[in-house]
Amino acid sequence: MIHHIAIGTPNPSLLADFYLKIPGSKKIKEFHYESGILRSVWIQFGSILVMLEDGENKSPRALVFSYQEMERSKWTQFLKQNEVESRTEYTIYFLDPDKNLLGVSSYPEKLELQLEMS
Repeated sequence: MIHHIAIGTPNPSLLADFYLKIPGSKKIKEFHYESGILRSVWIQFGSILVMLEDGENKSPRALVFSYQEMERSKWTQFLKQNEVESRTEYTIYFLDPDKNLLGVSSYPEKLELQLEMS
């Protein structure tokens, strides 16, 4: 079972602003250095924590979120505000501000073709 995914970023605040627009996200905690500068932001996605941590830009190859039909309008709105990089029958891929590859997937069901067009 995965506890969390840590993503390094030179700007945790900017990246957190982006991730908090993703449907189903919830900010859990922020941590600061003694100087007061933001060190990390923890964001909950279901049972998984994504920790955006100050440092070198390092991430997994792709971080893919689960599509739920009940969040269709939220995903549609989100994707209209972000450029779609590519898609398969199951997944739509997009980038965060640090150019990390993200996606939303409906596997094993095919993703509705008009999701980002609605």
